[in-house]
Amino acid sequence: MILRTIFFLLLSSVVALHSAVPAFAAPSYEQVRSRFRQLKSSDPKVQRLKQWEEVGSDLAAVIESNRGKQDSAKAMYLAGQLYGKMYYARSSRSALSRAVFYYEQIAKEHGDSSLADDALLHLGDLRRAGYKDEPGARSAYFEVLDVYPQGDMVAKAKRRLGISGGEEAVARVRAAPASPKPRPVAKPADTSASGKEIVKKQVRVDRPLIVIDPGHGGDDLGAVGYDGYLEKDVVLNIAMILDELLRERLRARTVITRVRDVPLPLEERTKIANDNKADLFISIHANASPGKRARGTETYYLDNTNDKSSLKLAERENKSAGRKLSDIQFILSDLIQNFKLEDSITLAHHIQSALVQRLSRYYSDIRDLGVKKAPFYVLVGAHMPCVLVEVSFMDHPVEGRRLIERRYQRLVAEALYRGIRDFFERTT
Repeated sequence: MILRTIFFLLLSSVVALHSAVPAFAAPSYEQVRSRFRQLKSSDPKVQRLKQWEEVGSDLAAVIESNRGKQDSAKAMYLAGQLYGKMYYARSSRSALSRAVFYYEQIAKEHGDSSLADDALLHLGDLRRAGYKDEPGARSAYFEVLDVYPQGDMVAKAKRRLGISGGEEAVARVRAAPASPKPRPVAKPADTSASGKEIVKKQVRVDRPLIVIDPGHGGDDLGAVGYDGYLEKDVVLNIAMILDELLRERLRARTVITRVRDVPLPLEERTKIANDNKADLFISIHANASPGKRARGTETYYLDNTNDKSSLKLAERENKSAGRKLSDIQFILSDLIQNFKLEDSITLAHHIQSALVQRLSRYYSDIRDLGVKKAPFYVLVGAHMPCVLVEVSFMDHPVEGRRLIERRYQRLVAEALYRGIRDFFERTT
């Protein structure tokens, strides 16, 4: 309560400072590279997630501001290294997909760069280790041999392919079918007497209390999607399924901020979580884009950002709060989530990884937009780990149709459940 009071006091006085804030300029590649090297040296186990995400955001800004230039290629490669490190250290599927994305982009956009063959080698390693995709790994390694035969990665690519010799040996291995490395046999899931999946017994969790927030409601329709279906209705369905899964499988206590189509102020949603002393708060939304062509899933935690698309989304979601986005931004860094930010970032990664992994099992075109940060008002003042999830795009011609299907809604809810379960298993 004290925190929220301080927040509103600061909010009322901060507008006067707005004109003094300088415009954002992307940092230089050298600046970000120096920060990455220091971070990698001081935090080898990737414990300070917020700092890693900040470096990742700055690298994205460098890439965007240097499109077509050499610094863009170097920043892509560094981003691949950063997210690859995060994957190997934390087994984050979201970090894995982002590392793969950046390495693939180097090969597509900067094939003439001296870093292209290095990127392909790392791409093969990640496909093999992360996705158990042996054909995809071999494809990347052979591309090193075929496209960059004089490059310094040829010997390493040959070793990874098991080639010792010249062109005949290469041709022989190329002709041999890829044999996927055997996967470890999974241990049976722990179950209760009723057969429902629960948190593993060696992990002690005393019935966590989780607040589920279906976005929008009442006159606040949210995004309008395929055939006039509304975001507020879709996310309510997902929230109700998630509530059932958390109660049955995780044995969690749950509170839903709204169980029917009624308006609910954004600040009231966070207040419900705080009043109930919740262990976790998740706000569920479905996205939209001006051209109705964007697609994918993304998960947000509360923090300042300079990313234009994230700011635009936050401004749309914050509209019902009746407060300016800039007002909120000014006080976030010093006031909100100081002690829970790392947990919120960890939660966001677990949920994003689970969403991509679960949905990709049934749909081949799932796009991982990653874990991001933005000043969402609905998360301001929360005393527990909290995230906002944009599960898919309501107005995309394919995703919009899926979102109104009960099967897809259940798959999304199951993915959210798995992300929450993984968070509690690994942080308790």
